[in-house]
Formats: sequence, C-alpha cells, structure tokens
Amino acid sequence: MRKIVLIIALLCFIAASLQISAASYDNNSFQRKSREYSALATSAYEEGDYDMAVEYAREAEKNAQLSEDYIRKMLLRAEAETEMNRARTRLTWAREIKADVNYAEAFSAAADNVDKGSRAFNNEDYESAKNYAALALECLAGISEDGTGEAVAVEPSSDGKIPLPSRYKVGNWNSNRDCFWNIAGNEAVYGDSFKWKKLYNANKDLLPDPSNPDLILPDTVLEIPSLGDEYREGLYDPAVDYGSVNDR
Repeated sequence: MRKIVLIIALLCFIAASLQISAASYDNNSFQRKSREYSALATSAYEEGDYDMAVEYAREAEKNAQLSEDYIRKMLLRAEAETEMNRARTRLTWAREIKADVNYAEAFSAAADNVDKGSRAFNNEDYESAKNYAALALECLAGISEDGTGEAVAVEPSSDGKIPLPSRYKVGNWNSNRDCFWNIAGNEAVYGDSFKWKKLYNANKDLLPDPSNPDLILPDTVLEIPSLGDEYREGLYDPAVDYGSVNDR
C-alpha cells in the first residue's frame, strides 16, 4: 500500500512539473525523458510491477526537476541577453556622441561593466551578466545629447530625479510617429496629447508653414515649455527613464 501511495504521489508531482515546464518553455531533453519514464511508471503500475513503477517514477521525477532547472536557466539567459544588448546599444550611442572623450570616466566605467557582463554571460553566469548590464546603464544614465549631437551631463533636480527634458528632437514619422499630438502625449513631455497646442504655439516659427501644425520636419529641435514649475533641462533621450511629468 505504501508503494502504491508513493507511486501515485510521484506521478502527481511529475504531471504538475511537466505542465509548468510546457507553459514556460519549449520541450527539452529532460522533459521528454521525464514523460517517457512517467509513461513507463504508469504502465508498470497498471501491470502490478510496483517496484519498477517506483523506480521509473523516481527517474521521471529527477528529470522533471532537471527540466525545471533548465527552463529557469534559459529564461534567465534570455533576460540577461536582453539587458546586455541594451547596455551595448547604449554604449555605442555614447561613443557616437563622444561621451568617451567628454565624459571619459563614466564611459570607461560603463565599458568595463559591459566587458565584465559579456564574460559572465559567456560563462553562463546570467545573473551577474544582468547586474553588470544594469551597472553599465546606470553609468551612462547621467549623459544626454544636446541639439548638436554632443554629449552633455544630466544633473538630478532638487528632488533627486533626472530632470524632465526641455527640448525634443523630432524623428522620422515612419519609425517614430512624431507629431505634436504624439510628442505631447509622451510622459516626459506633457503626458497628455490634448496639450499639443502648447507645444505647437511655442515652436510654430520653426515649421516650414507656421500655420500648418501637421508639417513638422525630422531633426527639428522643439522647445518644451513647462506646464507649471516642473524643472526641465537637456534634450529628450528615449533611453532615459524620466518618469512622468504628472509625478513632478
């Protein structure tokens, strides 16, 4: 009776593990082995060979656990890869705006963390790779870009937060969908598309046809008037987390 109870308990555990695994990641060799042993355990149980049923069930349980461990590792790997790519992209951007010259210390620290993260990733230490990527991004968080494409420092405001941007460089419509309506809706600008006229009125003299707010050219640098007393400084950088103007 104890063997029967043990077999049933093991098979229930395995079934639950397999369902979790299937929902989390594609099938893997451990998962397939676990299913094979689970089927063998069920067959042996039905034939009354309880000793073999227990042995098969334990093998199925072991492989189910290995499958879960593998899935967790692969999910962590995917997260680390995403963060490392973000850090590398940010580092490349910083080099392009000459942050390696104008903010050499911050750039060097970021590059060092990206290098350490790459080595950790190659050694399958994905948790460390994520941490190094975060450190690299943190090193470059205080650097922005002015209207000429040069790196400038972004100093925290009195509340310790990165200041909201005071300027916005218009991107291409096909890739950025930049227009007064969408720009005003950006959380770092006004967080409210219905405030587009405030943005338009402050910048209409920059338009080819000041009477046509729909005709806004890429690379135009717009001034962002404050809504109230919120502090603004620097060019908008899509890689920076400004938070929301509504929280200022």
